[in-house]
Amino acid sequence: MKKLIALLTSLLILSLTQSPYSQAAETPVDIAKSQHQTLDSTFNPQGMFVTTEQGQILYQYHANKELDPASTAKLMTLYLVFNSIKSGDIHLNDKVKISADQAKLTRLPNLTTVPLDQGKSYTVEELIKQAALESSNAATIILADHVSKDSSAFTDKMNDTAKQLHMTHTHFTNPSGANNNLLDTYAPKKYKNETTSYSTAQDMTVLSQHLIDKHPNILQITKLTNDQQQGNQLHNTNTSLPSLQDAMSGVDGLKTGTSENGYNLVLTAKKDHLRINAVVLNVRPYPSEAAKHARQKIANAAIKRGFDDYEYRKVLSKGEHKFDGKRYTVSSDLYDVVPKDKSKYKLHLSEDNHVSVAYKRQFIPGQHAPSVKAEPLSNHHWYTIPLHILLAIGGLVVTGMLIIIGIKIYNNFTR
Repeated sequence: MKKLIALLTSLLILSLTQSPYSQAAETPVDIAKSQHQTLDSTFNPQGMFVTTEQGQILYQYHANKELDPASTAKLMTLYLVFNSIKSGDIHLNDKVKISADQAKLTRLPNLTTVPLDQGKSYTVEELIKQAALESSNAATIILADHVSKDSSAFTDKMNDTAKQLHMTHTHFTNPSGANNNLLDTYAPKKYKNETTSYSTAQDMTVLSQHLIDKHPNILQITKLTNDQQQGNQLHNTNTSLPSLQDAMSGVDGLKTGTSENGYNLVLTAKKDHLRINAVVLNVRPYPSEAAKHARQKIANAAIKRGFDDYEYRKVLSKGEHKFDGKRYTVSSDLYDVVPKDKSKYKLHLSEDNHVSVAYKRQFIPGQHAPSVKAEPLSNHHWYTIPLHILLAIGGLVVTGMLIIIGIKIYNNFTR
């Protein structure tokens, strides 16, 4: 009986912490259909995860299934490149001279690259754009070599960073996300016997959130639909960007990925101060133009539904407020992501006097709902005393004064 009670209690607690969109009662294609997209169920991805910028989970579907991230793995390389730029180890305007070996790398068959000529120099920023927009495997590997001088050491750093970010189901085999068989002799020596990297929809969401949070300027690159550099015209493969084929307002990144295992997308968009990230992994069949665009439509639909149902706004102003019959001073405004239907949430004061918004929701590991400190007002302040007590005290004072006046008048008349 005790075990049964414990089980029921656990289930109750779990049910109270679930976001209405966090469980996959609906498939990703169902969500797309609810947003007026016409898609066949065969286009359901193998994994999907949708969160707010604050790490609040809006939807998950096979979130921890280990899958081939393909070129979305380049986001980890870009994260480490921007870390090196931030620390001053390298700079955006550093020039990288293309060696004969690197020029050959840019012309490997069956591999997405931007052809680069031996002896030409490209800035780090230009190589970043090649990696982010055109998904150039060669540019990504050249960037990794510029940071670590050795692709095996750089791949080690990718995996170490994944652990630090709590990407618990992720393993990278090279800086670009390509199959090592396609990279041939350019595959990292330490990892040459491994083929593809693996990750999950949730882990890739964690990576994208850290990338955007720590290096928001990446979005100034990933929002570009094209770029011209040294005779090469770059085109962004993310067709959800405004003005492209699968355009959606507010989209400004991040990265597509493609392999024989399917089509991938890490998408981010912002509307009215609310940013939502969606990761879609392994939409099939491959190759298929329909499947390639289905990944865009599915991610678009999930983000749009998030915008339809939620908003980021001020839910409590700083100042004096009453909770459970007692008055408190809140020192700062409280902003949070909340349902647009105000009946679906309420303010909650914790035992340690922190105010937060309470409704059914979950967060990725390491993230939680924001809160503000509420200081109880001292009882001796007049404005904390209930009105009926103030009136009673006032009545006693007035009565006392009348009695004193009456006594004085009486004494004057009896002299």
